Amino acid sequence: MGFSKLKAANNFRNEDQLSLHHADVALPPEERPAKDSNFYGSSFIKSSVAVHDRTQLETVFDYPLLPLRQFARQNLRYQVEAYIFFPRQMGITPASYPKERFYSDLRPLIRLREPRLTYEQLVGEDSYGSRSPITVIATYLQETGDGKTSFPEREVIDEARIFACALAGYYLRRVERRSKQLRKAVKKFSREPSDSNLEALEQACLDSAQFLDRIHTIMRTWHRLIEHAARVDHDGTNRVHRELKVVDEYCTYRIRDGLTKLSKTLSNLQRNGDISQLDGLQRKLGALARFDHWYSVKKSYGWITRASDDLTVERYVFRRGVLKRRVWQVLYLDVRTRPLFAFQQQLGAMIAAGLAAFWAVSMEIFIRNKAANQAQSPFNSLGSGTMVIVVALIIAYILKDRIKELGRSYFRSSLMRSIPDNSERIQYSNSDGQKWSIGSISEYTRFISPAKLPDEIRELHKQFDPEGLESEEDSGDAVHYRKVIDLNANILRSHIYPLRAVHDILRLNIEAFLSKLDDPLHGTEMLDTEGRLVEMKMPKVYHLDLILKYSQIGRTKTDERSTFESIRLIVNKKGLFRIERIER
Repeated sequence: MGFSKLKAANNFRNEDQLSLHHADVALPPEERPAKDSNFYGSSFIKSSVAVHDRTQLETVFDYPLLPLRQFARQNLRYQVEAYIFFPRQMGITPASYPKERFYSDLRPLIRLREPRLTYEQLVGEDSYGSRSPITVIATYLQETGDGKTSFPEREVIDEARIFACALAGYYLRRVERRSKQLRKAVKKFSREPSDSNLEALEQACLDSAQFLDRIHTIMRTWHRLIEHAARVDHDGTNRVHRELKVVDEYCTYRIRDGLTKLSKTLSNLQRNGDISQLDGLQRKLGALARFDHWYSVKKSYGWITRASDDLTVERYVFRRGVLKRRVWQVLYLDVRTRPLFAFQQQLGAMIAAGLAAFWAVSMEIFIRNKAANQAQSPFNSLGSGTMVIVVALIIAYILKDRIKELGRSYFRSSLMRSIPDNSERIQYSNSDGQKWSIGSISEYTRFISPAKLPDEIRELHKQFDPEGLESEEDSGDAVHYRKVIDLNANILRSHIYPLRAVHDILRLNIEAFLSKLDDPLHGTEMLDTEGRLVEMKMPKVYHLDLILKYSQIGRTKTDERSTFESIRLIVNKKGLFRIERIER
């Protein structure tokens, strides 16, 4: 799968000719893709913040690839800023937590968002001329069986991976949607068991059943492709056949995840009372689960139960992770990092050292000239090796060292501030192995005092403490992290499948902040309501505040559009365990 080259090499209609809305005419209205404005994603940055694990905070940003008519410049430019306010107990200062360590605690991952393919594209019905991975793979297998091929293997492998990514997105989004629809319908029916609410509940169950039938149809089509590939692969060396089996295993696991999600939703709904309307859907889920088990055993795919031993579970989880990375690598973007904070340090140090050396040499020449030009000078009588000249030169060199240190700090924090700490090029490898430069990322980090915070950030930070209980001394310097993303819109829009956004995952490891914190639980004695002395374990937590600012630069109507998000991280010595959103 490539960009314009692949598009030109095939007989499928190109992106300008596609009408993906029309391809969903046979589906229910909620299954059809949205209009153009939503098809490319939201017209602004989408974000989410969550606890990834005990020591990592995960932020996800989607930078939409807007249609050209919505943008005033050829390239798309986005900016994400984070203001991190640490409690003083953590002891985070520029000296204890330099920016080099901050970047080592960041773990970035950037990729393209999976294309939103329609049901017809996923099942291979090409009635409206829209490109389908199923159609491409079937054409390749047919041509290979006939002893000819017009598709390189790598292109077909990429198509298979695109199918898996698109299927996972299509399936899991709709599973979530169906779960919400069922919960809403059951809630209304339980509150008021009227005929209209009963009809809405039955319709929700019917929609979910029909959706599961469509997914089963997609997978049956996919399984037929694998059977075809096995017949073509006579000697077992065909790379496409091997990759199709890998993709099939990954898809099987994702289908299982969706069935589990729906089954959990039904189980929770049945706890409130026996709702007979859900029984039919529950039986269908059971039948699909039994088929999933039969197929997994037949193909020797992983299957774990409560009786599985630890080693089996470990291998299952590890294999799923490997499969996920292998499949999704078709959308990964290669980031070539050029760390510049070392350059800033060295350049500032070199300039400061040069100024210090100039001072030292100038003072030495001045002292010696003074000694030589004054006949009655003690310098002349004592000679060049005497204590007076030595002391004068020592003082000059002491000042030289101070000039060097102060100059290094000044050049790094002031004159070099406009140079990014990290400058990265974003590249995409197409199916021919070519590197496409699709944009760049620039990162900046600095400590900023409360007095120098922008007014808008200062006002937002006050909302974390509306009663003003915390003193100004509790507000130390904040870490200001800024990322600027430039995307080459023309290259991205020429992708063979319509892309919605660039998906940027950023994880911050907070383990370095925890060493100075108190134990998470400490015992204390208190009086109960009867005056008796009782011992209690009291939790010790700390608040780490985060303000995010998203900006979209280069819009047609306005030069910059920004929005803010305020988040409080609840941490203790063991790590991060909860986040709270601060409403504006």
